[in-house]
Amino acid sequence: MRDRGLVAGVVLVLVGLYIILSRTVGFGGPGPILLLLGAIFLTLSALRRWRGPILPGAVLLGLGAGFLLQRPMQDWMPHWAAILLGLGAGFLLAAALEAAAGRLRHPGPIVPGVILVAIAALAVVSQRAESSRFLLWLGTIWPWALVAGGILLVIGALRGRKT
Repeated sequence: MRDRGLVAGVVLVLVGLYIILSRTVGFGGPGPILLLLGAIFLTLSALRRWRGPILPGAVLLGLGAGFLLQRPMQDWMPHWAAILLGLGAGFLLAAALEAAAGRLRHPGPIVPGVILVAIAALAVVSQRAESSRFLLWLGTIWPWALVAGGILLVIGALRGRKT
């Protein structure tokens, strides 16, 4: 019974702080709401000794940060890359929290986190550098790499099946 009161109290404090900050600072859009939801999920997970919604909380936190960083980072990267960077950082945060709790899944959220951060980094490089032939070729070939990777995964999964 005490845990329910603690969880409810923490959720009420976070929601109240969000409303106070939104009125005084004047932020809006999806970023702050996603940050609030992610903070609530991670707080609930922490209160339950890291048994809970670690991955959704971290992903929502990263996605909210990505939305908030779109404008300040627009000189460095496209808007969509800031969202991917935040999302990838959220996956990496989830992997770090799961590893610290001793429950990192295999392959875990590290793989999508690294992929999303790498795509955002490529967007930064392509925006900062002149469009070279390599980047144009890479822009043409990467969907085919996805198809090839998917086919390899399907073949591996079918080979592992017992018929």
